[in-house]
Amino acid sequence: MIPGIHVSVSGGLDRALDTLTELGLPCGQIFTSNPQQWKGRTLTETEIERYGSRSITIISHTSYLINPASTDRRVENLSFATLGTELERMHLLGIKWCVLHPGAHLGAGDETGIKKISSIARQILLNSPGETGILYENTAGQGTTVGHSFRQLARLLELTDMPEKTGICFDTCHAFAAGYDLSSERAVRETMDEFNNTVGIERIKAFHINDSKRECGSHRDRHAVIGAGLIGLEPLRFLASMPEFKEIPGIAETPGTDSDRAEDIQKIEGREQGRT
Repeated sequence: MIPGIHVSVSGGLDRALDTLTELGLPCGQIFTSNPQQWKGRTLTETEIERYGSRSITIISHTSYLINPASTDRRVENLSFATLGTELERMHLLGIKWCVLHPGAHLGAGDETGIKKISSIARQILLNSPGETGILYENTAGQGTTVGHSFRQLARLLELTDMPEKTGICFDTCHAFAAGYDLSSERAVRETMDEFNNTVGIERIKAFHINDSKRECGSHRDRHAVIGAGLIGLEPLRFLASMPEFKEIPGIAETPGTDSDRAEDIQKIEGREQGRT
């Protein structure tokens, strides 16, 4: 994998590029706008210029408020607009992929939620600028969230039906919490074989490399420092070393600062001892 972290944009989006350079990381993930607000930020000319000339691979993460599966028409409409403007910002910044939490159906049922999510994503992608695309992130399965099973992910991709503009961001903590064991080399192989048979390994375009504070099948999304959780360092290191993922970004979203997350992803590479 290509090592990276979710990096702070405090001080401006271009500051994230400086941080990644200082930490010696070739890729990173950012919020292009405040993830807790519907209103999107306006990019500065400096940010657009800096991102246009960068050598670092960047993916974006969409707002936490977005829920295309919502039964509330206002939230559905806001989700549509917010996701659309996210892709517009990405185009200006030269970012190809954004990571999307698929959403929660709020009691309407999994299949209804999946159909709503894929319909909205398809409408947006049909009109999205350039090569911008959406990565559905697998979820831990809390509440009525969609995307916790490989079958649901495959269904989302099938109904969206835009293979060049869609893919999967595979979160290791979420998968573990959803019941997919990753706590040994054998378990990693078996889980990835199952993913390949159900979804297709080639549909993974990014990873979130996180350890888990909670047990396998807990349906609780609780990220842990790499090596301090119930997945463990060696299985995550083995996953990152698989040749299928050589050119795929692996983003640490672990607790702490940017420097802490850099230490975590460097542990995966075997370059640092990391946090204790």
